[in-house]
Amino acid sequence: MEDLVSPTAPRPTETRRVRLTTGIDVLLDPRRAVVLPSERALALADLHLGYSWVQRRRGALMPLTTPETTASRVAALVEEHQPRHLVILGDLVHQATQQPGVEEALNQLARAIPPEVSWTVCTGNHDRNLGRLLERLPRPVQLVSSLSMGGCLLHHGDTAPVRNPPEIFSLKGAEAFQIIGHEHPALRLGDGVATEAKVPCFIVSREVLVVPAFSDWAAGCDIQRGTFLGPIAQGTRFHTAHACMGPRLLEIPLNPVPSPDRR
Repeated sequence: MEDLVSPTAPRPTETRRVRLTTGIDVLLDPRRAVVLPSERALALADLHLGYSWVQRRRGALMPLTTPETTASRVAALVEEHQPRHLVILGDLVHQATQQPGVEEALNQLARAIPPEVSWTVCTGNHDRNLGRLLERLPRPVQLVSSLSMGGCLLHHGDTAPVRNPPEIFSLKGAEAFQIIGHEHPALRLGDGVATEAKVPCFIVSREVLVVPAFSDWAAGCDIQRGTFLGPIAQGTRFHTAHACMGPRLLEIPLNPVPSPDRR
């Protein structure tokens, strides 16, 4: 008798292998993660841990009963991809403040990462004074401005790249390709009539891969409007988007987004 699969059973996640212009292969995971197989590295961007707590401190009535799923989602990715390195591409927290909710979210994440997996954070614009919080965690975390790995330069993307250790960065070198976060890229998909949804996506150019925000709170920057936040994305023409559609990715060719008029 043929086995029947329940229509309500979760569909397996399908990753997509993408070859960068430098000849390096990466895996895009629709759960908003990128894998560098040659380095056994898993990279995530913009977790914004403690978002609701920080917003309530600022006066916004954000719900605190919504479950924080970041640690469990990271644990699932680590379990599946078995990385040796976990790299956060900036904005690990929404604000590095010693609030119980922020510290507990960090501790949950630390407990979700196996001790044999190294953990590196490339600091983002929301990570000011993050070092003081990381010192309180039960496991070491490397804090850097950028990370050279697998022929790529990984960093947040809110400023021009700075090598770690500091050196003159050149797009003509062996690490010409940049993998960044910061932009929270998303695009709108619809049926052309009445139904429309904004979904997170990866965007790729000849020199840059932008990783979508891992945070469930991230609103998403509409890439079709070309309203990018940082100098890296602003100066880049993206040719392909990979929209995160549940367990799958939808590849969408893009018209090159023109660079802003700098006259």
